[in-house]
Amino acid sequence: MNQRHAESLGQSFTDPSHEPSRFLYVAPLLSEVDRITKACPDLNFRNPQPVEGRKLHHLSTLLDEGANICTTHALFSLLNREIYEKLRRQKYALIIDEVLDCVSMFDGLSNCDRELLFNERLVYLEPGTNRLRWNHREHGVYKGEFDNIRDLCDNGNLVLYRGKALIWEFPIEFLKCFDQVYVLTYMFHGSPMSAYLRAESVDFDMKTLVDGKLVSWAENSDETETKQKLKELITVYNGSANQLGQPKGRENPLSSSWFDKRKSEDLAKLKAATENWFKKHARTPANDNAWTTFKKAGKALKGTRYSKKECWIPNNAKATNDFRHKKSLAYLCNVFYHPMIKGYFEDRGITVNEELYALSEMIQWIWRSQIRDWKPITVFIPSARMRGLFLEWLDSSSVAEMIERKAEHGYARAMSAPLKSWPNKGGFSSERHPETESQSLTQASQEDSQEVQSASQPSVLTVPGAKIRGLSLRDVFSSGEATLPMRPQGLSPATTLPPKRVSFVEAIKQLERQEA
Repeated sequence: MNQRHAESLGQSFTDPSHEPSRFLYVAPLLSEVDRITKACPDLNFRNPQPVEGRKLHHLSTLLDEGANICTTHALFSLLNREIYEKLRRQKYALIIDEVLDCVSMFDGLSNCDRELLFNERLVYLEPGTNRLRWNHREHGVYKGEFDNIRDLCDNGNLVLYRGKALIWEFPIEFLKCFDQVYVLTYMFHGSPMSAYLRAESVDFDMKTLVDGKLVSWAENSDETETKQKLKELITVYNGSANQLGQPKGRENPLSSSWFDKRKSEDLAKLKAATENWFKKHARTPANDNAWTTFKKAGKALKGTRYSKKECWIPNNAKATNDFRHKKSLAYLCNVFYHPMIKGYFEDRGITVNEELYALSEMIQWIWRSQIRDWKPITVFIPSARMRGLFLEWLDSSSVAEMIERKAEHGYARAMSAPLKSWPNKGGFSSERHPETESQSLTQASQEDSQEVQSASQPSVLTVPGAKIRGLSLRDVFSSGEATLPMRPQGLSPATTLPPKRVSFVEAIKQLERQEA
């Protein structure tokens, strides 16, 4: 970005009609906004501040000024039609750090209020889309309790699903107003954003980083070297405490619905097993311990050696560096798509990869720890499904291989595959692991994906390699330097190379050179 900005300014002096490049960078957390701003001083990123009590108002003002803007996912999700029009005229490039939460359940309207809105003809369903729209013909000057609902209807955010529930959705036209869209993430195929783009018929071009250059992801997605090193650093517990996570019949132990049905004695057993694991297996002080579960079960499962506030990491945590000293991790979750979100996509003809989704959520959480700095960790994953997925990923050569395998097996559970053992380098017992086969990526949609440059669709470029073989984006785009495993073209996957250090600025420069 720094280089493109400098070149664009220089071109403005020789060509008065040329408009300098403008960037809107969207990060998950405010702390990341501060870091990006400091890392790109020449771009003079502006972070919207509360003006007249609203950051959205200041964002609108900054767009009028044509400023480079760095903000959070949360504020970006509040875009309205007025801001959309300004973005479209200003021709911004959008860079999204981690996938957006494009589709979620909307709980800001009770069933009684929803019925009232329809009965009073304040809203109506848009034919063909089931979007809630405000009835401006009869209530165009409305001011009152439902102002927020009116604005969401005008944006096209609200969808009535099967006549029962409201879903919040990011309007696809809000992405179409950008000249280019970059999504920096890992395991994009498992994300709801991937399903969202496919549901909206938006093509995306998959790229990765090799030697600091953007190249085809399908042809350069091998992670063999990195996985070998990770297996030496990550110890996954295998012992009797995992019995609580073994499925019985049709149940899914440690899933959200499982916790809803558990008796207090069942939760007490899981708590005791976790306490025992931290005490007898991890053997690390509380300050080095971290754990997670679904929020509703947190109070019942909190125990000795992990009860401190700083031990808790939300199960959907991304981007934060606050826990990079953690050595021992307990992941007490079994993650699935929300059934209505899954059904919403399936009703639109989109099959979601639920296994990759669960795996990507868990990897994001584990990478909050010191493994991001290539330091050893030990992990307790009592859910047989989640543990099997994680071990399968560690033993796979690439995400592409896992995508193909899941497609072949109909997204079958990883734990149903044949298992093997591999040496434990960390001093604790290792877990049995699913066999893997060397497979090539054959999905035509990935091989033939291309940028869409028409006015009807945005040009979306996903950069799973920004995670560089499983590393967090923050390790790549750091204000200083980050250690990245790189393998030049022509070397075999078994070739061991010293880590290469790449600065944030250099990584951004490579992005811009490839775009140019």
